[in-house]
Amino acid sequence: MKNIKKYLTVLRISLQNAFVYRSNAIGGLVFYSLFIFVFFNLWRAIYQGGEAAGYSLTQMVWYLCMTELIVFGCKNGIYNEMNEDVKSGSIAYQLMRPYHYVFYQFFNALGSMFFNLIIYGVLAVVLGLIMVGPIPNFRLSLLPWGLCSVILGMVINFFMMMTLGLTAFKLEDNLAFFLIYQKLVFMLGMFIPVEFLPKWLQGIAHWLPFSYVAWAPAKLIVAFSWEFFWQVIPIQIFWAILSLMLALGMYSYGVRSLQAHGG
Repeated sequence: MKNIKKYLTVLRISLQNAFVYRSNAIGGLVFYSLFIFVFFNLWRAIYQGGEAAGYSLTQMVWYLCMTELIVFGCKNGIYNEMNEDVKSGSIAYQLMRPYHYVFYQFFNALGSMFFNLIIYGVLAVVLGLIMVGPIPNFRLSLLPWGLCSVILGMVINFFMMMTLGLTAFKLEDNLAFFLIYQKLVFMLGMFIPVEFLPKWLQGIAHWLPFSYVAWAPAKLIVAFSWEFFWQVIPIQIFWAILSLMLALGMYSYGVRSLQAHGG
């Protein structure tokens, strides 16, 4: 119980800091609006012929608003922070502190992610309504189930990014892995739905974590179905647990290396 209260305190402080320094988000909101406006006009030109892969123009614009909301909501700088802590050696000073480093970083980032989810969520709804109107057949009662998928997607992304950052224990330059991960998330669901990909690639994407960061949550918001919900949620839970285990494993490996070399 003490550990839970300790991490909840970290979350509360992080959330307070996010609201205190809320002006830092202005640039991101402007960039988000510009991004949605540009791609709205792109998709409007593409959709002159009607639907594509089962998505109407309205659904596609809302899909883009949701994927960008998730990606912007995930922004927390954890990869850069892990890299800096490991390469500078400052992580060694945190080993004796009364918390687990990985869980501390997660709850510390959770506050800013919740804050981003709120402010970008409001902007996403406003832009979506202005550009194409409400989501067809949308039911507010189903939104909490879609948000469960959104949160799982953010958890997967956070621990995957932390794992990549912690590879600095072994690799002097791990930027290539970070860029590859970003591009895979971008191409396998963030920019276009997985249904737009070739059939052979769809089969691969359905078993990889990248499409479950943005594609699955956004589709549940835009075109919710219980069949799809029960299809993707177990896979998201699996990848969330696996990404957490990877982060914990990479951290444990790094700590042993530090101790073996005298700290």
